[in-house]
Amino acid sequence: MKKSLLALAVLGAFAGAASAQSSVTLSGGIDAAIQKVNDQWQMSTGNSGRTNFTLSGREDMGGGMYAFFALNYRFNAATGEGTSQPTQGRFWRQSWVGLGGGFGDVRLGRMLPVLQEFNGGFDPFGTETVGSTHTGGLNAGAAGSARVNNAIYYRSPMLGGLQVHANIAAADQNANGNLPGASGSERPVGLGARYAAGPLAFAIAYDRNANDLKTKGIYGSYNFGAANVMFQWENGDVSPSADQSLWSIGARVPMGAATFKVGYRNNSDAEQKKFGAGLDYNLSKRTIVYTDVAKQSGDGYSATAKKAQFDVGIWHKF
Repeated sequence: MKKSLLALAVLGAFAGAASAQSSVTLSGGIDAAIQKVNDQWQMSTGNSGRTNFTLSGREDMGGGMYAFFALNYRFNAATGEGTSQPTQGRFWRQSWVGLGGGFGDVRLGRMLPVLQEFNGGFDPFGTETVGSTHTGGLNAGAAGSARVNNAIYYRSPMLGGLQVHANIAAADQNANGNLPGASGSERPVGLGARYAAGPLAFAIAYDRNANDLKTKGIYGSYNFGAANVMFQWENGDVSPSADQSLWSIGARVPMGAATFKVGYRNNSDAEQKKFGAGLDYNLSKRTIVYTDVAKQSGDGYSATAKKAQFDVGIWHKF
């Protein structure tokens, strides 16, 4: 009897150790807002990056090695409909599995390429709400999606605040067949480096999509304490025969439980300019109420698109 109890205790200890080495997390959020865009009032459909859930996990395998995965799904909180572009029966917005260790980490699946992985972190609005002045990756629309299928993504170890990123993907399922003059036969590739130390963050990136459209980006931010100032610059192909350059500058200003956001984006090649401003108020660590305004100008916008934009909403994270 004593031996049986001892065996059970040992097995229990091993089971506890095994479970401690592995974890699965459910995270995400729900964002809903009333907004006025293109001179029409509606429930928000543009903040799908905030309205999502992610299943992610990590298993430590000893010797510094670990396995990890992530599955991300986006939906419209106002209707319950998915926003993951279900062409070809797609359900997950992003999905990957990978291995990591002293060499860095490598993952395989569907994900953002390097340039898109970097640029959203340098928009004061986090690419969301009507106020966003995100540069956006110039050839993302021409590629049909900002994400790539059948991709391999590598991140180096952190070296004094510097980390190198690279990606490559299969050409199939990544081309926009509706783009005139594009073959869609190139392998999407990306390369970049990001540096972060103290208040300074800086990144450079290069992206080529399956339609052989290329984009270069430079991004940076500096946190002065009273304000975190950031900028974006991109130059890239918007078609096989035309390219554009655009830039943005903005800031996040903390004010107790509130954060003021402001940004300006200029694409002189497309004759498009945008100014955005907004205020977030933290009701708690996980719940934010917000409001934003924006104004677009320039001959590249229609008369309707130049109308003032507005939103007010609530974002709960879990």
